[in-house]
Amino acid sequence: MESIFNDLSCAVNNKDYTEIIRILNCLIKQADKVKIKEISLFIALFNLGSQSVQIVAAEATAELCKCLEIRRVFTNAELVNILMQYVKSDSPELTLEAVRALGNICYENEDACKLVEKEGIDSILTLLRDDSKREDDNITTKVSGLFATLINMNDNVPKAALDGGILTVVEHLLLKYKVSIAEHKTAIAFLLSIVDSLIDYIDDVEFVFTERLGKIVVDILKGSEVPRIYVLCLSIFHALSEKDEIKNLLGREGICELLFDLIEKHRHRVTDEESRYILKMTCDLIVLILTGDPCMDLLYNDGKGKMYANILSWLDAEDSDLLTTGILAIGNFARKDVHCIQMVKDGVAKKLIELLRKCNHSTDISDCKLQHALLSTLKNLVISKQNKPQALEDGIIEVMYPMLNQDRYMVVFKLLGTFRMVIDGQPETAHYLLSKKDFVERLVYWCYNSDHVGVRGEVPRIFSWLIKNTHSSEPFATFVSVKDSVKCIVDMIASNFGLMHNESFLALIILLSGLRNTEKHSQVDVDAFYNTLCDSAFGKNLSFALNKYGEQWDKHTIENCLTLLEQTSSSEQIIQELQKNNVVQSLDKLKSNVNATECANRVDTLLITLAK
Repeated sequence: MESIFNDLSCAVNNKDYTEIIRILNCLIKQADKVKIKEISLFIALFNLGSQSVQIVAAEATAELCKCLEIRRVFTNAELVNILMQYVKSDSPELTLEAVRALGNICYENEDACKLVEKEGIDSILTLLRDDSKREDDNITTKVSGLFATLINMNDNVPKAALDGGILTVVEHLLLKYKVSIAEHKTAIAFLLSIVDSLIDYIDDVEFVFTERLGKIVVDILKGSEVPRIYVLCLSIFHALSEKDEIKNLLGREGICELLFDLIEKHRHRVTDEESRYILKMTCDLIVLILTGDPCMDLLYNDGKGKMYANILSWLDAEDSDLLTTGILAIGNFARKDVHCIQMVKDGVAKKLIELLRKCNHSTDISDCKLQHALLSTLKNLVISKQNKPQALEDGIIEVMYPMLNQDRYMVVFKLLGTFRMVIDGQPETAHYLLSKKDFVERLVYWCYNSDHVGVRGEVPRIFSWLIKNTHSSEPFATFVSVKDSVKCIVDMIASNFGLMHNESFLALIILLSGLRNTEKHSQVDVDAFYNTLCDSAFGKNLSFALNKYGEQWDKHTIENCLTLLEQTSSSEQIIQELQKNNVVQSLDKLKSNVNATECANRVDTLLITLAK
């Protein structure tokens, strides 16, 4: 191989262009066997001034740089500058080979991409823009590939490309090439890759992903059977799925139905990680599209929608990803009461409960996604008042109760939310759960041993809802006796949300009122409650909430706060607790809240009582 370079060097010195071209063609044929340590000879070739030599030299550079080691050798500022000049050549052949050479040098080569970016990308963008002036589409294909590489390997290129109008250029090119996708599949894949890489830079102000471009990508998705193009289209729509106009476009264009049909057609081919990844990506996009209200309504179609029927069929799927997708999609359809009522009536909730029964004892990570999906969807279905009795009759509490052993907090969060929704307005169920000491103890454990903010916030809420919905004070003493159960509710007073302040006040009022029922409880129970309040930093939490949020409270929260203070201030122990934590001073600030105007006399009376 050394002799061929000696011969080439000799031919360059003699300016024997015919011999140079012959030797370069030999190099091209043996490119995969060539070893090069320096490129001065190639720079000399380019500087000879013969365009025919330059074309073949650029071609040889492109072929040689398919090898990673040679690619690094050719990462040279002078060489890149020469090739960038050739990009502007009037010779289509020289331009094509220069672009090929740059594309191969830059492939997975950040240093080379920086050299190209330093030279400026305007000439490369101009080549794309001038596509209509050429009969040969090959240059556009190669330039698109080079551009896709540059955008992925250099952080400065995306903004420069967008400033140069790349989105409009790509839109025109995709519109042209989508007419014959099979013929132009490589160019289309590169162009879609450019769009996919630019998604994070699109801000809908300066740079906009137009609905027209979205429609073009939809047409390509519908018309292509090329896996790479399919995945790129999915990736683009995934990234844009938060935009309502994109979701609506995909819904109107029947993309969910298309994706469903493709999954059904190819599901038997999902045999490796790559095909499983594509399946999951497809499933995720279906679920994301259904988060849009217009899409949800369109595809549900009063329970007669083809896609809704398709989704229901996946509830019997053996494939866990299809089953989970079906459940999550049902959850998205269940964002309207009218849908929920019809689905429960049709037995969908019962089906989901039975699916949960099959995995409710598992704490294995592999079952978490399925459990999470089932609980999320069931929670949506039982929000509607008239669905709760049916869900209870179908055994939802019985099925969820064993999940108290769950230690995956993403599942626990959904479990608590579903419990809370199903007991609302169901006094017998609320009474049952509040009477279960192991239930209360487990929730207290989760509240103070979880690093999941949602779980810590959900536990006191479910306690408050259980107390509010239990029409009997019978379980109250048992509840209070569980260590830190009341503390959960008291701590909620210091939360960031007024709604939770109000729930806390109301629950404590009901608890105290119930414990004062002498037919079911004794003074011992009341005193135990007072002791628990003090041990739970009642005064400190209340003072904090009054100081930070009191001026923003609505009328109901103010009234419940005052009622709680009026009821507890009959205890000397509580008065001392409130005085110790400066609640008097904090309460006085409440009078500046316009919503407290009607309660001013009550505030003044309390101030006198607490100041004694």
